[in-house]
Amino acid sequence: MKHTAQLLSDATVEHIHHCARCGLCLDACPVYREMRVESHSPRGKVQLARHIINGNLEITDRMKDILFSSCLLCGSCVAACPSGVRQSALFSGLRWRAAQRCGLGFAKKLFFQVLARERLMHHTTRLGRRVRELLHLTGMEEKMKAGNLPVGHVPPMNAKPFNREHGGVIAPSGGINARILYFHGCATNYVFGDIGVAVTSVLRRMGVRVEIPKHQPCCGLPIFLSGDRETSLACIREVMEQFVRDDADAVVVDCATCGSALKNEYPHILRELRDLGENVDDGLVRAAERLSSLTMDISEFIDAHRDWMPAFSPAHGKKVRVTYHDPCHLLRGQGVGVQPRRLLAMLPAVDFAEMDEAGRCCGGGGEFQLEYGDISALITGRKIENIRRSEADIVATGCPGCNITIGAHLKKTGGVRVLHPVQLIHMALEGAADFNESK
Repeated sequence: MKHTAQLLSDATVEHIHHCARCGLCLDACPVYREMRVESHSPRGKVQLARHIINGNLEITDRMKDILFSSCLLCGSCVAACPSGVRQSALFSGLRWRAAQRCGLGFAKKLFFQVLARERLMHHTTRLGRRVRELLHLTGMEEKMKAGNLPVGHVPPMNAKPFNREHGGVIAPSGGINARILYFHGCATNYVFGDIGVAVTSVLRRMGVRVEIPKHQPCCGLPIFLSGDRETSLACIREVMEQFVRDDADAVVVDCATCGSALKNEYPHILRELRDLGENVDDGLVRAAERLSSLTMDISEFIDAHRDWMPAFSPAHGKKVRVTYHDPCHLLRGQGVGVQPRRLLAMLPAVDFAEMDEAGRCCGGGGEFQLEYGDISALITGRKIENIRRSEADIVATGCPGCNITIGAHLKKTGGVRVLHPVQLIHMALEGAADFNESK
């Protein structure tokens, strides 16, 4: 077994010794809540980490399976821990070492290589759109499942990547209140182009000059969290080359995961790699800290500048009932929860209703729902039931992954739509008569 300093940085290993084994993380963990197995609890995995670091346990295929199948890396345990243990940093670090020793599998490695290369992503998503159309024509689409996801209810891909149609500079018609760089992420670029349109339209109305770099890579966080830090590092370097600039007031992000990457994870990731001698220098760490200080979620940015917002038209007729689901990477990753609720509540046509356990994970976790569909389905089922009890017509959420997971399961019974908060703001500014029918 390697020495501790070679496995993980001292700063990460330190979290093992802060764990008091009190168990307050147990009910917070969505996986443990369903499985009730100690090795699937944050406390249990911290103790496994202790034995790995001390050389009492080897990282085996079984250990790798525990690290991946028992954790969504949702951060719920971090928020619940009274001792300040950052379990997510510890577990993602062990995933890295497990991936190095046991491998990731051909399909996953191939997917990450595609995700990390914009040109390959363009070609792959175009092919995926055609395959989806073929499955629809043959009637196979409705019968297929990818883990916990019913394929027929997953949103189709954009006809063209968002940045192919909307890259460049979008300037307001009047004076400029701020200049921002817009990091749209892979989901908006390839699936949710309408969210990107809403972001740019709302910001333009607020007097914000929006610059959209045409060639944006993946933020790298999904790759990093799955243990392929080498591939993710290339993405991180490319993001920072384009977005660490002195001529922008903010870097605005519409995806909870991308925002968490740029705001919180990059500095941690790069410090860890630097401390382990993994070809990262102090200059790159400082650049990550600069990017962190610039990054804001779109809801956070709009809420901070509500006085720039044009007046909304009065509501006509019955209000639409809207509830809100907190994405893990937005609520716990960035501390953004009050802001989107405040924005939704101020819309004239919205009757905002809080759902039970709004901050509980939806069970998606990126590829988690594809690899561990049975566990994911249990967690998602709780979320869908809470949404149903809220009697909402629309679920608002700031994460495309949550949008896909929740939306795909709500579509089974119909009647409830999933939208980004900025889409509802856009509709209100456009004078939409009925949010349930507006696109």
